[in-house]
Amino acid sequence: MAGKKGKSSDKAGNNKLKNDVVPDERLQAIVLTDSFETRFMPLTAVKPRCLLPLANVPLIEYTLEFLAKAGASEVYLMCASHAEQMSEYIEQSKWNQPWSPFRVSTIMSLESRSVGDAMRDLDNRGIVTGDFILVSGDLVTNMEFDKALDFHRKRKAEDKDHIVTMCLSRASQLFRSRCHEPAAFILDKSNDKCLYYQDIPLENSKLKNAIAIDPELLEDVDEFKIRNDLVDCHVDICSPHVPAIFQENFDYQFLRRDFVKGVLTSDLLKKSIYAFITDDYAARVESWQTYDAISQDFIARWCYPMVLNSNLLDDQTYSYESEHIYKEKDVVLAQSCKIGKCTGIGSGSKIGEGTSIENSVIGRNCHIKENIVIKNSFIWDNVTIGSDSVVEHALVASNVSIGSGVVLMDGCVIGFNVSIDDNMTIPVGTRLSDTYVHKPVSQFLDSEPYSDDEVEESEANPDNALPALALVGANGVGYVYESDDAHDDDEDSSVVFNGTNALTHRFDDLYLSDNSISSMSAKHKKKRRSSTNSTAAANGRDDEYYEEDMDEDEDEEDFAAEAIATVERAMENNHDIDTALLELNTLRMSINVTYQEVRSATVVALLRRVYHFIATQTLGAKDALLKVFGQWGPLFKRQAFDQDEYVDLANLILEKTVAQRFEKPEFIVFTALTFLYDQDILDEDAVDAWWSQVSQDPKYDQAKVLIAKWIEWLRTADEQSSSEEGSEESDSE
Repeated sequence: MAGKKGKSSDKAGNNKLKNDVVPDERLQAIVLTDSFETRFMPLTAVKPRCLLPLANVPLIEYTLEFLAKAGASEVYLMCASHAEQMSEYIEQSKWNQPWSPFRVSTIMSLESRSVGDAMRDLDNRGIVTGDFILVSGDLVTNMEFDKALDFHRKRKAEDKDHIVTMCLSRASQLFRSRCHEPAAFILDKSNDKCLYYQDIPLENSKLKNAIAIDPELLEDVDEFKIRNDLVDCHVDICSPHVPAIFQENFDYQFLRRDFVKGVLTSDLLKKSIYAFITDDYAARVESWQTYDAISQDFIARWCYPMVLNSNLLDDQTYSYESEHIYKEKDVVLAQSCKIGKCTGIGSGSKIGEGTSIENSVIGRNCHIKENIVIKNSFIWDNVTIGSDSVVEHALVASNVSIGSGVVLMDGCVIGFNVSIDDNMTIPVGTRLSDTYVHKPVSQFLDSEPYSDDEVEESEANPDNALPALALVGANGVGYVYESDDAHDDDEDSSVVFNGTNALTHRFDDLYLSDNSISSMSAKHKKKRRSSTNSTAAANGRDDEYYEEDMDEDEDEEDFAAEAIATVERAMENNHDIDTALLELNTLRMSINVTYQEVRSATVVALLRRVYHFIATQTLGAKDALLKVFGQWGPLFKRQAFDQDEYVDLANLILEKTVAQRFEKPEFIVFTALTFLYDQDILDEDAVDAWWSQVSQDPKYDQAKVLIAKWIEWLRTADEQSSSEEGSEESDSE
């Protein structure tokens, strides 16, 4: 014992030494260069999002500048779609030079289709050696990272279970860069520990906008606050446990709605996540609207000291003038042209007589001819625009040729290499590409894991391509990109423009109220009750809510489908029992259902597996039951906790077996129940109580034929046992 004590003391000393050198340890950063979304189609079919220019600077540059100021010593770029372009760009950039502030490496994660896949790939490679920064390649921020890192280390010293610090930025209700997909964070008021996370549906969504939280998550919390006024720029300081948790939970795809919510609601992981809230500028270019908003913010110097005239690229030569006007060298301006406020113009560009430009960014080597009006727009490199044209609140990608007298209406996106003939009008919200690009809505959605490599430019197909001749003209080149938003409402041709992923920033399409979130405690079969954990913490008042039975049924149906799929995946991939239990419990708490729903879903999944083995003649009925229930029957030990619940389990096996339509349901029920009895999952009292309930019910007579004889045998054996015990006692006396 003395030896162990000495060893423990030495270990404590080593820990103390490690804590002393933490500030000197290398700081690693993981950059997710793929967005795993389709919002920037059709541009991202040609180039990855993080290489698209914002204010004439590729998006990845803003992220790498942030990491350089943060003191990162090693940066790993996780590349999925267009990985070759990313690798080539980094090799030729200043970040690959000997004087770079960090060592940068590109990791080809070509099979990744989500953040979860990328994190699992990261875990497999064993790159992470300590705490690391996790960011997206589309981050624009001037955040003082030292404060966030100090906060993280302080919380980690206080809480041994602390694994993630989320960096969030305050924002007013009408802040232009506010998150495209708003969310609510429930935080412990004393230390900003995150207690719960939930997405907030958009105003035009039919989903309910309430926070459904299990009251158990708020136990031992004196006071909490609900925050939905935060910009989530996805800057996280993570411990090495994070990739491992993704590895253990193969269904985690998204960073917030899966990982964060799953960790917070898990009763097995017991890990902590904290929020560091800053007033600095921080936002992600995650949609057309945020691209528009962040571009305007950057030109207006909201991200100071990171500004356009700081010339982030080695060959840039921007100078700053009053009213936020930026110009590079070799810009040619006609005498009568008008350059308005908040405008940037790249080198080699020519602006013709009578042309007016305001609140816009013009790239390099553009030829903007005479009498053109450009407002609130983004013109990338090598673009030609003919005289007498109007471009208002539109984006024109590189190498585009626009004829004379052309009108680009609000929200238009003109893709690479498109050519538009003279005197054409491009309608509101139109997206054009030089080749036919189409993404089947049923296959890929913005809310699903996805990589841009899966949507490639197709050869022009006149039978499938939307007719663009009426838009680009006889001498034009271009196809209409059929946005997935267009399928949301076949009767509304303007849905692309009115949708939340249009270039125009419209607050009426976003749900950004800071004082109208209601909360619901655990679901009970009651129609009305007082909310014990309402927004009183934020608003200083009590709320009541009505919980409709229809909403409860929908939640239960959603849970049943998800839970069945979870168990089926566990069986197919031969996961261990603990992993399956963790996933089921996480799902149960996230949707807030009872253990009865968990048992029901598990029984269905197991019986479906048995049916599959029998139907495919892989195994006989008995062998299939012994295989499935032998391996996965122990799940029920963590889903039933008293006799009533075990009686319910037996009922479920009977009902679901009949519903599955086995050829001999009586044999399935008999074998399943007797096996669970032999494995000490069901005991005699539970079986006897169950039989007392169902024996007289004629509904399942056929399925109970063999069970009746077994129950009779159990009772006879029990009586004989009791009689023998009584006889032994008499003999002893």
